[in-house]
Amino acid sequence: MTAPILLTGFQPIGEGTVDPTALLMERLAGEPGVVTAILTPVYDRCGDEFAELLDRHAPMAALGFALAEATDYIRVERIAWNCDESPRPDEAGTIREQQAIAPDGPTAYGSTLPIPRVMRELAMAGLPVTFGDFSGGFLGNHLFYRARHAIETAGLDVPMGFFHMPPLPERVAEVRGRAGLPLERQELAARVLLDMLWRALGGPHK
Repeated sequence: MTAPILLTGFQPIGEGTVDPTALLMERLAGEPGVVTAILTPVYDRCGDEFAELLDRHAPMAALGFALAEATDYIRVERIAWNCDESPRPDEAGTIREQQAIAPDGPTAYGSTLPIPRVMRELAMAGLPVTFGDFSGGFLGNHLFYRARHAIETAGLDVPMGFFHMPPLPERVAEVRGRAGLPLERQELAARVLLDMLWRALGGPHK
């Protein structure tokens, strides 16, 4: 059996909020050759959950998604930094500022996806895309770093990349100059990435 591609999103933080990456995981659940998971938006715990998924499913590749409220673009993150530094509390109410994620780990890890190709494929699909060298100091960066650290310390050959996704249009409807990105377009982005990986690595859509 061909190893799956692992996709992860996050549960919303707080009541009455919407995280499109959780909805995205629900849409893609059950796809052939795909394992999806909605992670707990809590420091450490989300990284532990990813490590458990990595061990359980032995994926051929992994893609992580998180919400970035301030962007209307799909942001392809190039670097995960070894630092939690956000004034925002996680779901457990924890705030971290200038705290190393892995005290024995390197300063940063890079994405192991072919970033130029990723951006080209998304752009050719008509999707708004950009890249980032700072994936924030909150849960998205935390997970990105923990995921890469888990893969590296285990000596695995598992390409892994991370993406920040825009809010849904209805969440920014009253904000001047904002558009958000419909869930259908976010799903298209995920499917473009899956197709790219399957073409490169083999799998259900080969």
